[in-house]
Amino acid sequence: MADNGVAPTRRKAVLRRILSGIAGVLVLAYAAACVLLYFQQDHMVFPGPPQHYKATSPADAGLAFEDMHIPVNASDQIHAWWIPAASPSSKVLLYFHGNGYCIEQTAGAIEEVGALHSLGANVLMADYIGYGASSPGQANEQRVYEGARAALDYLTGQRKIPIHDIVMVGRSIGTGPATELAKENPNAAALILVSAFTSVTDLANTIWYVRLMPLSLMEHNPMNNLAKIGAVHIPAFLTVGSEDTLTPPAMAQALLAKANDPKRLFIVLGADHNAMFKIGVKEMTEQMRSFLQTIH
Repeated sequence: MADNGVAPTRRKAVLRRILSGIAGVLVLAYAAACVLLYFQQDHMVFPGPPQHYKATSPADAGLAFEDMHIPVNASDQIHAWWIPAASPSSKVLLYFHGNGYCIEQTAGAIEEVGALHSLGANVLMADYIGYGASSPGQANEQRVYEGARAALDYLTGQRKIPIHDIVMVGRSIGTGPATELAKENPNAAALILVSAFTSVTDLANTIWYVRLMPLSLMEHNPMNNLAKIGAVHIPAFLTVGSEDTLTPPAMAQALLAKANDPKRLFIVLGADHNAMFKIGVKEMTEQMRSFLQTIH
């Protein structure tokens, strides 16, 4: 039988319907992913620690400490450790740790405390809302800043420590609250950023499938350190691992370029994001000590 062209026409119509259906599904999936990004961004940026973990404390490293809960508002509090200096010191390092763990969860936190304690200053290591023994709830940028301000208020109000004796210190996600406090308190002693990022949006841009979405949706948690660092008018020390692919040296260099003098950058050779207090920690803390001596 001769082909009158009807069958091919029908096949093309069916193919068009199939392709149109696939395109519709992809559009719906993309829209759903954007909605998920918008409403789940707090959890994506601040996933919190695992529900179950083996608790540790500075005592496991032979350090005296006070375990405390600092009120943030009428209903919330953050868990914190006060670790006094080995010898009397007027300086305090107000430390905000990295993401995905709480202060009592891992030996890694103890390594951080030990390294900071070796600098000869007192240390206040503060947790975040929704992390560990702090009040439950979902952390976000503003709640983290509120907790950071409460920790600073505790130092200046309860401990009567002058703001010019307080050094803001942050690691990874903790560089967000540390930079915010440094911007808000121009009379503070200094700012130390370990494995700092330029902004949460820039971090998201390193993930290919997130990069396909409109990152303006991350408006709840921009944590734009790069936009703030120019408004910080206290000495700044930045350090990052040479092998860090999460917050690479290029981010620290961008922050350094916009920071005000005096400023210093130290790159820890061979260290990736998670090894900053393992590989080259002696050299890093020596650089920090040298930096702190210049601001006395």
